[in-house]
Formats: sequence, structure tokens, C-alpha cells
Amino acid sequence: MACHRSAGDASELRHTYGDWAKSIHAVKGVGCEHCHGGNAAKADKAGAHAGMLDSSDPKSPVYYTRVPETCGRCHAGELAAFKESRHFLELSTTGKGPNCITCHGAMANHILDPQTMAMTCTLCHRRPTQAFGALLSLNHAAGSTRRLKRAVAAARAKGVEASAQERELASVTRLVEASLVHWHTFRMPEVLSSSQEAARRAITALNELKLKGMSEGEAK
Repeated sequence: MACHRSAGDASELRHTYGDWAKSIHAVKGVGCEHCHGGNAAKADKAGAHAGMLDSSDPKSPVYYTRVPETCGRCHAGELAAFKESRHFLELSTTGKGPNCITCHGAMANHILDPQTMAMTCTLCHRRPTQAFGALLSLNHAAGSTRRLKRAVAAARAKGVEASAQERELASVTRLVEASLVHWHTFRMPEVLSSSQEAARRAITALNELKLKGMSEGEAK
């Protein structure tokens, strides 16, 4: 990182470092060597890059068709789900299907919003309305779960009994997390169904807290 960070503004290295610096990988301390190989403990270029292969080399861990396996070293659940998809079948048989980079970028520094997701899907699919709707539903479920988490914390702070809603929060959180992983199967009707259930249960728990005397602002 010390070398790539100091590269000139116009260089490809500088651009790559900038993407990494904005990513969750940077937050978690996952450096270049975790995906590209090499030895980050070496201060010289030859030593730091020893054993690395260009991304155009089929043996490289960041070669297009090998990207899912490389990402799957840390993201095992997502990889297992992706392997159930037709996208993975296309990628592994023709080398032309989407991989993790298609949606998340080379540094995993973004998650597509519903509109951008729909535009990306149209590269291969004429009307990817299911993906758009499922992602909207997932975002709604995640937002409702965050509201419930804040409301449960507020209830505890005021001494309001909320043990049932706290248990429901834990259950809904697991459901949302599972739905986010299951998204990678690209079985959109199933993702839509599970995320809708999560949102419904979170909103029900929020309404229960309101009935216990929590104000509108506190139970949001």
C-alpha cells in the first residue's frame, strides 16, 4: 500500500489504490496480496510482486473466471449461493457470464442501487424487472430492520418491556442476512418472498412497540 498510494495521480496504480481505499476491504485490512498474491512485507518491487501473475493469465487468482473462487475464500456463503445460479453455469462453461466484479467493482467498493442493477442486467436480459423489484424489497427489509433495532434500543433505555420484539429483531436480522446471501443465486422470486417476510415482521414488531407507549419518533 505504501508504494501504490504514492503513485502519480495519472497512473493506473493510483486509481486502483483509490478504489481500494474507499472499500470495505480497506476497513477490514484486506490488502492487495490477499487477492493478487505477492508479498506485502517486502519493500522492493521485485520481492513484493514475486509470484504474481497478470490478470490475463488463466492461472491468476484474479483471472475473470477465477474471481468467484478468489472472493469465496472470505465470502463462502455468497460463493455457494452463486454456484447455484445460471450465471455461474454460464461463467464456468463459456467464460462470458457475470462474476463478482460485474456488480461490486474490482475492489468490492460498491453495491449497486436498484436502478443501476437493472441497467447492468440489461446487458444480457431484456427486461430484468424481477431483479429490480427484489433489490428494492431487500433494501426495504434492511431499512425496516434498522428502524426496529433503534426502536428496541430506545425501549430498553426507557424501561419499556420489549423482550418479544428483541427476539423478533434477532430473527428478522438473520432472515435479512440470509436473503442477502441468497440474492447471489439470482432466484429473484425466492429473494423477493423472503425479504418481504422480513419487512413485514419488522414492521409488525415496530407497531407492537408503538402500542406499548413508544412515540412515533422513538419507534422509527
